[in-house]
Amino acid sequence: MYSFTGEAGAALAFLIGYLAIFVWMLHGFLTHRIKWRSRYSTVFLHVVIRVASQACGISFGILGFRNTNVFLAFLILGAEGYFSLVLCAFRFVISWHQHNLASGESWLEPRDPPGTSKWRKAFIFIFLGPFAFLFHRNNPMVGFHSVLICANAAIIAGGSYLAGADYTQLDLPDTKRRLLISKITRTAGQSVFLAGNALLLFIILVTIRNNRRDGDLRNKKGTVHPTLILLLIAWIPLIVRGVFGILQACVFSLSYYNPENYNF
Repeated sequence: MYSFTGEAGAALAFLIGYLAIFVWMLHGFLTHRIKWRSRYSTVFLHVVIRVASQACGISFGILGFRNTNVFLAFLILGAEGYFSLVLCAFRFVISWHQHNLASGESWLEPRDPPGTSKWRKAFIFIFLGPFAFLFHRNNPMVGFHSVLICANAAIIAGGSYLAGADYTQLDLPDTKRRLLISKITRTAGQSVFLAGNALLLFIILVTIRNNRRDGDLRNKKGTVHPTLILLLIAWIPLIVRGVFGILQACVFSLSYYNPENYNF
């Protein structure tokens, strides 16, 4: 008999919160108060992923390990949420550059030259995926996106590989093999995200130093723009999540995939 557990209740609480943000942002987009082609589109993507993740969390809280596919979907979508958060942070740094530097563009993502075909650029990203950087070598963010896509694929592959694992008998050879391969791929992917977070800190600190030295559109030198301070504060939970991502991938007792960490 299925029951509504505490885990399902927690997932429901978060789902309600994310749904409220989803409705608010969707209203903003439809009324053109928020532009689709802006940094907030990445935030909206994160919210959509979290809504799906929490919906799976409710199902998992009710079904438990009777349906491991729901369990895996919950964990993989959770990893995707982290992936989208890292992208959000970089998009906000780039947006700050574009709106506050005298050049009007970011050295992380230089603007395309006049006359550049947007359709051609879109097709390159769609068909080449992580190899798109071969056509955009002067754009650091394209290369960074390519690396993140590969790391994200490794995390998804590692999680999906556990779909056939028997969590009730962890000593089985097949289960051990699946856990080992998943551990290697997920650790590799999480390591890239952790390195990306370290790079984000470096970029924020460089931007803060330049802001204090050169000022911004406020014509104030020697001070730090409030947005940069908020980005620095937001970096702290991101790095904590990154460190724990490595630990849970390496140490099974901390792993999201360890059934003993759930009250079922």
